[in-house]
Amino acid sequence: MTKNSCSLFTTIFLRLPAPLIMVTITILSSRSALPDVPVYFPGIDKVFHFIAFAALAFSIGLWFSLKSHLHRPWRVFLICAAVASVFGAVDELHQYFVPYRDSDIWDWVADTLGGMAGAAAVLAASRIWVRIQESKMKKTGGA
Repeated sequence: MTKNSCSLFTTIFLRLPAPLIMVTITILSSRSALPDVPVYFPGIDKVFHFIAFAALAFSIGLWFSLKSHLHRPWRVFLICAAVASVFGAVDELHQYFVPYRDSDIWDWVADTLGGMAGAAAVLAASRIWVRIQESKMKKTGGA
């Protein structure tokens, strides 16, 4: 692989998860009945909302450059969390019109909190990545 094709592959690989997660959430929200999941405790659906939207915000963060993560972390955090939260609100509004489904403000709260956690996680991951790369450079003598 040439450097350009490797860069293109990396770009696609990093940017593909966000739209795939959005499509998956939309498809699941469009169904009148969701797949049965053994319920271990009341409110387990809020945990699923949190996880799905944390993954969404994390994957949105992959669209930003490492430079943005390091020099404007609050901007990256706010954009990732806001996009996840707005998508969650639109998803809840959409569910209002799906037969046998309902809108729930607490689902949106779980979406928003998950989005904030995912945004924070992608920023933490970028800092860890930089530290690992710096450590490798020190071990190899900067080459």
